[in-house]
Amino acid sequence: MRKLFSMAVIFILALTLAGCNTTKIDDLELKIEQLDQEILSNQTEIGEKTSENSALATDLEQLETEMDSLLEELALLQAQIFDNVITFSLKNELGSFSSKTIGYNDEFDGTLFDLLDEKLEVGYSEFEYGKYIYSLEDLSPKTGAYISFSKNGVPSMVGVELSTFEDGDLFAFEVVWWDSLQESVDELIQLFIENHASNYVNNESVDYNVLLGLNLLGITNDYVTSEEVEALVNASTLTYVGDYFKAIMKMNAAGLDSSELINELNSSSNLIPGAYGQTAYGLLALDSISTSEDYSSFVTAALTDLETTTPYDLGLDAGGISLVALSNYTGVDVLISDYTTWVSTTQLDSGGVITRDVIWGETTYPGTENASSMSQIILGMIANGIDPTGLDYTKGTNNLISRLLEFSTETGSFDYVFGDELTEDLAFSTPQAFLALVTYQVYANTYSAVNPYDFK
Repeated sequence: MRKLFSMAVIFILALTLAGCNTTKIDDLELKIEQLDQEILSNQTEIGEKTSENSALATDLEQLETEMDSLLEELALLQAQIFDNVITFSLKNELGSFSSKTIGYNDEFDGTLFDLLDEKLEVGYSEFEYGKYIYSLEDLSPKTGAYISFSKNGVPSMVGVELSTFEDGDLFAFEVVWWDSLQESVDELIQLFIENHASNYVNNESVDYNVLLGLNLLGITNDYVTSEEVEALVNASTLTYVGDYFKAIMKMNAAGLDSSELINELNSSSNLIPGAYGQTAYGLLALDSISTSEDYSSFVTAALTDLETTTPYDLGLDAGGISLVALSNYTGVDVLISDYTTWVSTTQLDSGGVITRDVIWGETTYPGTENASSMSQIILGMIANGIDPTGLDYTKGTNNLISRLLEFSTETGSFDYVFGDELTEDLAFSTPQAFLALVTYQVYANTYSAVNPYDFK
């Protein structure tokens, strides 16, 4: 009887201890989860402050110190539950850094990839030779970049699946560029966003070129709300085709219904083919969304006009935007080919193109190699799936994109021409070049034509 009693006491004690241990583990796991959230919040704040001015350097240093302490505390907590703890660190192309400690027990028989996939959001493809990681948390390399992988500060000679691991190891993943042109394009886009975007798109004014670029990047809401855009459009005076075009593009980019404006434009007496790109702007506005409005009569008149006064005849700027408008139609290959052949055959060794001379009365104004015109050329070509860095548009090592980049400033703005007294053209070249570069980046990452004015 005493023996049975003793066994019962031991059984109850074991259950009690097990319960206490389970409670302790639950508490530790809760603390770990809370620390994870705090670390994530700090990492986000550090990323935000990194892009702000140097006056925040002290705050940033304090945050990083606090982060290190939190990571150490997290590792200690995990060590109370797991036999081993390893760390994954991540750094994206913008320099934002984050890390995560992962615990596992001695009996774990999976691979390093299994631990990574279990604890982090991993995008990968299966190949004959193993798994290829194309994204990891916020690491999502663009064309021209990849995710590098290192162990304890040494580049790994094997993939994540085959890498050995043990307690205390640090595995680093970092977005690294291998294509200098794509890297330069991305850097210019980020510089413009950091230094200029909020000046062009805000609750008081909206530049449609910049708004369209932000829309392609998916970040319009960071600068302006749809209600603010609608209020600005409603407060504007719409008379000419260009007025309607800009208003319709702003509405579309803000996710608003522009069908009422399209109906107004279609019934406007000013909607007739015209010079300086008016024909193209009318087509682009009417074609921008799916609508029940019948504007076929203008389409017929516009295409007839472009057959007569071709994109080649219109010149680089109006011709470039006309190419974008023609990208929605068939049977216009010759019009597009004549223009792009002209660009290719007259392209300078610099990679740029000079506009035609302009004769006004008895005065001849020489053509210029300028950022604004190159931006329009690039938009027209990409809308038709033509690579502005392709062999036909490359002279030596220079092409239209690399040449446009040379007109940029250290803040992400663009000059109009070299050699004059102005160092930047904020009115035209800068917003147009931003849209052209963003459009090119989307094209380079999707391998398909991109029309920033098309919302269908």
